Amino acid sequence: MLLFAGDPHGYFEHLYPFIQNNQSISLIILGDLQLTDCKELDKLAQYCDLWFIHGNHDSKTVAAFEAIWGSEWKQRNLHGKVAEIEGVKIAGLGGVFRGQIWMPPNKPLFLDPIHYCQYCTQDKIWKGGLPLRHRTSIFPSDIDTLATQQADILISHEAPKPHPSGFAVINQLAESMGVKKIFHGHHHDNFDYSQLKGRVRPYQIFNIGFRSLSDINGHYLLIGVDDRE
Repeated sequence: MLLFAGDPHGYFEHLYPFIQNNQSISLIILGDLQLTDCKELDKLAQYCDLWFIHGNHDSKTVAAFEAIWGSEWKQRNLHGKVAEIEGVKIAGLGGVFRGQIWMPPNKPLFLDPIHYCQYCTQDKIWKGGLPLRHRTSIFPSDIDTLATQQADILISHEAPKPHPSGFAVINQLAESMGVKKIFHGHHHDNFDYSQLKGRVRPYQIFNIGFRSLSDINGHYLLIGVDDRE
């Protein structure tokens, strides 16, 4: 069974009732894990086949970054690749658009991380590459890498259109890849695309919001409310 989890922001207890008593669960987290170490991932993996993409909060601190990219868990980050999970081809686009790199529909300022680092002052270079913040920024090269591949589902942290804060470039990517469904996080309100009228797209879109959980059909098993102050 494939399950899609919205931004946990460092808290994962709400997921256990759905994975502890079920067999053959594949859990895919849609970004903003906001970890301090790998312990939570290790614990979750005792009960499910665990995958994820990163969100903007996953490079806010060195600890959050190292928990993903500084450990063996980096192999479970679906960003920039297509993996077959339970017979379903799932493509991942982690991170967010940032104006210092690329804010569609505007033209990108930099095409890829190497291009950025060529023009970056030495004091901003972190560990021989991008600044920590931009380790979760989307570059055109990320889109290009995926656009030549095929998948059944595209997962992203950012939203596509017609979300009010969505990006048409994600729709274009979905169409290039021939996907049938898009699942995204980032926006905590569980935006309901099914209520919108207008263009009929060849794929469904589901916003899995803050600490929410859905199945592969976009049916919510849990709806979280972000009441943090």
